[in-house]
Formats: sequence, C-alpha cells, structure tokens
Amino acid sequence: MAYLEFVIPARSWSNTEKEILYALMAQIGFEGFVEGDNDIQAFIDEETYDAEALNQLIDQLAGVNIKVQYRFHRTEDQNWNEEWEKKFEPVVIDERVLIRAPFHDSSNDLEYTLVIEPKMSFGTGHHHTTKLMIREMGNLPLEGKRILDMGCGTGVLGIYACMHGAGRVLGVDNDQWAYENALENIKRNGITNMDVRLGDVGVLYKENFNMILANITRNTLVRDMSIYKEHLLDQGLMVISGILAEDVQYVLNEAYRCNLEHLSTGEESNWISLTFLNALP
Repeated sequence: MAYLEFVIPARSWSNTEKEILYALMAQIGFEGFVEGDNDIQAFIDEETYDAEALNQLIDQLAGVNIKVQYRFHRTEDQNWNEEWEKKFEPVVIDERVLIRAPFHDSSNDLEYTLVIEPKMSFGTGHHHTTKLMIREMGNLPLEGKRILDMGCGTGVLGIYACMHGAGRVLGVDNDQWAYENALENIKRNGITNMDVRLGDVGVLYKENFNMILANITRNTLVRDMSIYKEHLLDQGLMVISGILAEDVQYVLNEAYRCNLEHLSTGEESNWISLTFLNALP
C-alpha cells in the first residue's frame, strides 16, 4: 500500500494551532502525524487522498489566521512514528494512571499502569482527548460491564476499562496497524477479557453494550451516533471525545436527535468530552 507523506512547516505554530490542524486533517482521512522541531509530517493512504478536500481545509484554516504550506511525496507502507518513538515520554493522569512504553523504567509505576507500544495508532495518552476519556471513565461504574471501545487505536481505553473491572470489552478499529497494535498491547498488559475486531460499525452485528467509548473524529461521531444508540442498552452510557469546543453543539444536536440525555462535559485545552445516558426510547 502506498501513502503520501506531507511535510508542513510549523516552527512558529502554537500547540493549539497544531491540535486544530490534526483534528481537521483527520476528518479528511489523514491517519498519522509526526511532530518535529520545525515541521509536522502527516500521512494519508494514496487512494484516500482528496486534493480538493485538502484545499478547502487550507482555506478554512486561513480564515482563522492559520496559514498552511506543504510539500509531499509518495512513500511505501512503514512505521511512520519510528523517530517519534524515540521522543515518547510517559504520561501521568491525575496521579493515578500512568501510560508508558515497554522501554520505560517500571520503578515509577502507579495504581493503574498501562504499557502501550507507541506505533502509528492513536491512543498513547499524550492527546488531550485520551486524557479526558480516561478521566471520565474513572468516575463511572465499569465493574462487570460489557463495553465497546469504538475506534480503539492502541486499545488504551479498553485496556483501562479491563483494569477497572469491566466484564468484557470489544475494541473495533478500521485500521490494520491499529488492530494489530491493540492485540499486542492487550497481551502486553495481561488482559484476557478484551477482544478486537478489524472494521467499522458493521462488525458489531446484534451485540449490545452497557457502555460505548468513542474517541474519534467529529464527523464519524455524528454519522454513526444513531448506530451506537442501537447497540446501547437501556440506562447505558456513551462517552465520546475527539471534539473541538467550537464543534460541540453540532455533536450535541445529533445526540439529542438520538434521544440521548447529556450528563456531563469535560474540557482540556479546547478539546471536549461528552457523556450521555440512554434513558429514553
């Protein structure tokens, strides 16, 4: 499989500007990002790439004073994050949860320590949305629950749910590397009650869940929310993120259309998490 590697000069960019770029590029199919000292590398499957969509994104960013320039070339399938792995630092969330790589020292492990191999799949804990999801999950009753981790990436959320006593967890991702990485991380953390499937909502069949976790892009959340609702048991919870603050109402409107009750909102650095209850028919 061939990919296009885009290099975007970003020496003077703020973290917020970079996060906005990542979110918007993910919505048009970009799958991996590597942040260097002076630029950002972004990768997309050659067959997925849409030049018109990228130009529209650049125009959209220009409207908020973020100017994007780029160069790109074709590359074969590879682990794009090999260089980034060398810079990978452990992540601590609320002094209880530690997310680290296998090559990190284990002497500082916390109550909940997740060992995640940092490959191209999303979910190493560094992104604000992963932190928001884990923080919210820590406040919810997970013991014995049947949980779906939709767009599971590395499997970090599902693994954390298992550590919190979840009865059974199913992770689903449509990316082959993410699927394989999640399986590796499940084994690495000694988890025996989590399965992973390669695909999208079509692989859920007729299964139902007490809780659905979805840390993915805004467009996917809105597109598939009604399907998530069909697989959520009565009184079940849905926790979602991957949403910028300016897009919250767009997502809330779809949740209300699906008769989901909004319970709580989390926020960190302009990123949002939302928790809903399936209490209505």
